[in-house]
Amino acid sequence: MLIDLFVYLTYPALFSSLMICFVFLNPVLPPVIEIREFTFRYIDAATLLAIIFVLLRNFRVLYDLFKSEWWGVWVNLLPFLAYMGLSLGLVWIYVPSVLWASVASYVRVLITVLMGLLIYMSIGKEKDINFISKSILLIGLVSVMVGIWYTIPFISKEEILVGRYGGFLSINTFGLVGGLLVVWSVVIRMHRKPFLFWSVPLLSGMFALFLSKSASSILAVFGSLLFLRIYFMNIKPNKYTQFLRLMLELIVGMIFVIIILWILRPSHFIGLVNLSEGSWSGRLMLGYAALRIFWTHPFGVGWQASKTEAIFGDPEFQKDLARFFGQLPEYHMVINQPTSLHNMYFQILAELGIVGSLLFIYGLLRIAKIISNILKELPQGSSLRELALFWTTGLVYLLIWWNTNPLYGGHIETVLAVSFLSLFAGLWRLQKRGLL
Repeated sequence: MLIDLFVYLTYPALFSSLMICFVFLNPVLPPVIEIREFTFRYIDAATLLAIIFVLLRNFRVLYDLFKSEWWGVWVNLLPFLAYMGLSLGLVWIYVPSVLWASVASYVRVLITVLMGLLIYMSIGKEKDINFISKSILLIGLVSVMVGIWYTIPFISKEEILVGRYGGFLSINTFGLVGGLLVVWSVVIRMHRKPFLFWSVPLLSGMFALFLSKSASSILAVFGSLLFLRIYFMNIKPNKYTQFLRLMLELIVGMIFVIIILWILRPSHFIGLVNLSEGSWSGRLMLGYAALRIFWTHPFGVGWQASKTEAIFGDPEFQKDLARFFGQLPEYHMVINQPTSLHNMYFQILAELGIVGSLLFIYGLLRIAKIISNILKELPQGSSLRELALFWTTGLVYLLIWWNTNPLYGGHIETVLAVSFLSLFAGLWRLQKRGLL
């Protein structure tokens, strides 16, 4: 009995799942210790614990790391990550005062990648993939349901219609997790699972989207479901009727999304038209700012340097922004307290320039090809097919969601992306060994 208990408590997949759980809990947990720009959090303690137990149970993987399937996936992003590290030299040139903050951010990105390696090393059987995947879904569902319970008793009916809420998560992250639950419910509904299995996450996710009123999450849901539609439609070059039907569905879907966003956030639509108010106008301004930075620094300004006063505070830069966006209240925020570019792709373009952007695109295309091959080799009757399809759609969802959010290491969206890729690597490993 004690031996069985010890085996269960040292189960590597359990520690990987607990490590992901701490990422969701991180917003409500205080930092353990801060040393200059480096912040050590409870998630770091959980990661250290996972390293100990996972390595003890599967140390041999490190000997063949460069031959492993995890390396086969992540090697495609290695040039991008390496260039991100090299860009710290640009930070030292342009904004030396924030060099350590940029180093700390880069280290956090690398630690997040390391978390993916731990997840991969936790996978030895099909049940490990099931355990980790369903743990992620359960953690997301619980966080949304707790967020709803945390929010509803404290707001009136009038406030709930106009306010934006995030529970114990941030507003956008609350919408992010809610949107992923909607995607999951659609995937398992397509696989004819029982009503309760897809209805609970669907209703919880939709309510989280309503409470957060997150435009990025709503657009990501639409984009990922469109991807699912294309994936199952299997359009052929000579199937013009299918293509026209898809275009009609796309147009109708976009109109529906616009109506939903208009109902949820009407003032932002009006502000976007005349560039006078609203966060959407502010995002448009930050997008223009990113292109302006790229135009003057085609090789970038260095990782996390775009949001500094030294870059935004340039007189010519401010004059250019004032010419188009001086009437925006957010414009004054940019002058007095520079903010992030709120878009991963613009962030990469501004901070890593043309080289970093091309390396990132190259990595995405190579990984997309690998995922496509893994899905093709997965048997039709495999119980992992629905999970693999969810990981794929989830990655599409995150890539769309990142259009309105920057890239940080250790955040929920980054850890989810790393987890999905590592689960694919683990699935690839089982395929090669004939364990499916």
